[in-house]
Amino acid sequence: MKRLLAISILLLACWGALGQTRDFLTLSGKVTDSQTGEALAFVSVNLKGTNISIVTNSEGVFSLKVPETTGADARVSISSIGYLTAEYAVNDFLQLPEDRMLSVHLLPVVMRLDPAVVRSVDPKVLFSTAYARVRWNYPSKAVGMTAFYREMIRKGTAKYLVLNEAVVDIEKASYSGYANDKAAIYKGRGSINYDVTDTLFVQFQGGITAALDLDMVKSPFVGTTLQAATHFYDFSLDGIETLDGKTCYVVGFRPKEGAQPFLFIGKMFIETESFAIARMEFSMDLKGREEAAAGEFIIRRPADRRFTVEHADYSVNFKEYDGLWYFEYSRVDINFTARKRRSLFRTSYTVTGEMAVTDHKKGEFKVESDERVRMRDILSNRVAAFTDEDFWEGYNVIEPDQSIDQAIRRIIRQLRRREEN
Repeated sequence: MKRLLAISILLLACWGALGQTRDFLTLSGKVTDSQTGEALAFVSVNLKGTNISIVTNSEGVFSLKVPETTGADARVSISSIGYLTAEYAVNDFLQLPEDRMLSVHLLPVVMRLDPAVVRSVDPKVLFSTAYARVRWNYPSKAVGMTAFYREMIRKGTAKYLVLNEAVVDIEKASYSGYANDKAAIYKGRGSINYDVTDTLFVQFQGGITAALDLDMVKSPFVGTTLQAATHFYDFSLDGIETLDGKTCYVVGFRPKEGAQPFLFIGKMFIETESFAIARMEFSMDLKGREEAAAGEFIIRRPADRRFTVEHADYSVNFKEYDGLWYFEYSRVDINFTARKRRSLFRTSYTVTGEMAVTDHKKGEFKVESDERVRMRDILSNRVAAFTDEDFWEGYNVIEPDQSIDQAIRRIIRQLRRREEN
């Protein structure tokens, strides 16, 4: 099985590209469910008619940076699975006081699946058709992209051990060939927060590469090959949902009884007109294999510890521009526990990596071999070489989950001061 990511765990023995800067506007908001008031995470926010986009964080907050020349009447589209798409003018953001964000309330929509459709649509046929049409629905040439990547390692529910962030340049390979995607770090920064009470040193290996490998349209299929997928998985038609204003079949998949271990349970969102795959979300089937699964993720571990994988969740989004669908966002969340042998106490760790494409590059773009990020790379060991005091300026980023409102206000104030100067 192809590894989706690797986590390197070591015993802590001791403790001791974007070509040029551009002027921009920052459009900040918070997205909630209009009926429940619940914050909505991973909502797509896009400046219409462009490739400039971002997603909300776990608190529903976003900061979309757009060129300063953007007109006040330009439209910002805000969309999520199961909700009506909302649109706002850029001026709606700009007229707010600098310490306030736009409140966006999305209206849930229920799509009822006609029983006749359920009987007539074979989910296996939908699956096969979606992949048969990849060459028409996705770029046949390499595309240059700019993305924001962030990875976090958290101990328990509150303590962040590692936070790395980077702006990366991507050479997204053609969907009609066999070339691999390539990425290079443009700017980045990181922080490490271990202390004498931490007895394990956790590192995330190959996070940037893994984020691109989650493109299951280009590298099908989860845990097996595209040709063998129908032999290992059962498929079901689970309904119809709206995604970014488009109607999608929801095709569920789960391992067949007695199938090989470490397959996945998930669903695909297949657009009903083009049969393009708009989103996939899936989790490793860990039932009864939680301890054995540690070997799939943890490549180095101390002998006096036992590890159990509690969950391994993945998602990947695509967005349609001018008739073609492009990789937009991916996320991985791995949670595992560690305990000393003959001990009753467990420590929980969560490793999260997420990548959001913020813009497409014009013309041909190449990532040079000597700049390319490799699967064996550990970002914590590389990010210092790309540190820049102006890292946050001019780029769309997924806002940190802690003290989010303060972070947004600080960014807005900095931008206003820059404009005044």
